[in-house]
Amino acid sequence: MKFRFSPTITLSGVCCTIVALLFTTLASAAQSHALFEAVYDAKIKIAGGKVKLATTQNEDGEYTFEYTVIPGKLISLFTSGELKETTKFEVIDGRPRALDYTLLNTVGSKPRNGHVTFDWVENAVKGNYKDQVIDIPMPENAVDRAMLQLVLMADLKNGNLKKHYSVYDKNEFISIAVERIGEESVKVPIGTFSTVVLRYSTEDNSSDTTLWCAEELGYLPVRIQANDDGKKVLSANLSVINGSPAN
Repeated sequence: MKFRFSPTITLSGVCCTIVALLFTTLASAAQSHALFEAVYDAKIKIAGGKVKLATTQNEDGEYTFEYTVIPGKLISLFTSGELKETTKFEVIDGRPRALDYTLLNTVGSKPRNGHVTFDWVENAVKGNYKDQVIDIPMPENAVDRAMLQLVLMADLKNGNLKKHYSVYDKNEFISIAVERIGEESVKVPIGTFSTVVLRYSTEDNSSDTTLWCAEELGYLPVRIQANDDGKKVLSANLSVINGSPAN
């Protein structure tokens, strides 16, 4: 089955795709409720828009990551609704681990909503997607599609990038391959950065996403490009950072 890069991973990417709180920021914010937020100027197929992701620390010491698509005026003329993905997660040895994932997608005529929990004791994901009950085994290197960016950032930072990840998407896990393809200097609206370039793709190579990850920002992607069946479906460049991801 094809892994369709819906706006989670490509706007995800993903992927979906993308704003993130760096894990060094999470660690330093352990005694506070700091908010980190980043915004990308995005071209979604032929229309403009923005992607915003934000992470907050909860009172229980865990974290909440939110991914939101902000449609441009052209998109708003033809459709309404909201796309938001929310993941509650914890950080174990400098690496995020999903606990609870909610998809709210009311864009278009048919809502595509879901909610699952990651049970790390039973190694299973349980919940629902639309009217379907979800209860499936959790494979190795499991992550929900909204959290993929954060996990890749952490694994780059820790020198522990995996070759394969299992991404929970809608109602199943999809295997993706990740490769480090080089280094490049890129210019985006907030400046010019030296980046490590990653690409991740489905097993059949029908969909892929390329990330330009800035080391000085804790490997936050400053540019994201995604393709589906050979066609570009997302191009996004970092335009705003609220907070200090380099701390």
